[in-house]
This record gives sequence, C-alpha cells and structure tokens, in this order.
Amino acid sequence: MKYANALAMGGATLIAAAAVVLTATPVQGRPTRPVVITGEQSEVVTRHVTFADLNLASASGARALNKRVGYAVQDVCTEAVGRSDVWLMHYCRVGAWQDAQPQIDRAIQRAREIAFTGTSAITAAAAITFSVPE
Repeated sequence: MKYANALAMGGATLIAAAAVVLTATPVQGRPTRPVVITGEQSEVVTRHVTFADLNLASASGARALNKRVGYAVQDVCTEAVGRSDVWLMHYCRVGAWQDAQPQIDRAIQRAREIAFTGTSAITAAAAITFSVPE
C-alpha cells in the first residue's frame, strides 16, 4: 500500500504543479480564469465481523472469532488491492489485523470478566470493525 500511496502523492503533486502553472498570470497581462481541480475521494473498504452468537469466554469461541476475522481480512484485502500484488496484499492484511486485534482482545477480555465476575468496565461492542484504503 505504501507504493500505491507514493504513486498517488506523486500524481497529486504533478496536478498541483500544473495548476500553479496554468493559473499564473501570463506575461501579456491577461487575467486567466481560475482552475479548479477535483478528484475522487479515496475509497475505503470496511468489514464488520459479528460475534454475538459466540461465547468469547471459552477458548473455542475466541478461536472462532479469530477465524471469522481472518476470513474477513482476506476478503477486504482482496477487494481493496486484488490478488495480483503479493506485497500490497501482505501490507493490507497486516494493517487490517492491526486494526482488528485490539478489538478482538477487548471483546474476549470483556466476555471473560463477565463470566468470572458478572460485570465488566469494558464497553460492549456488537462487531469487530476494520477498514482498509482501496
């Protein structure tokens, strides 16, 4: 993804430089019309992984959640970067897991606290949610 971001930044710099050149007042002194450059906003691909049906206090429930998130990470990265670029796919998966793992850990910790003490100070979440740029 870093390579794609670098390409996008290079393109944006080129467009900005062209806009400066095009909007500068010509030597003859004729005023020019302002140039407005618009572009599509970067798209983001998001996945929500529900776990309301799982008992996260158990090891099998925690494994099932990790498995669901793994499938969702693969799916979101395939949609965002495709399968052709192995490195982009790798970086996408690493980033998605970095977003998802703390949420997984909190959900499991909350479930275990409730199982052992009947309560938890951790706010309930309905799903693990993560996004990657397209």
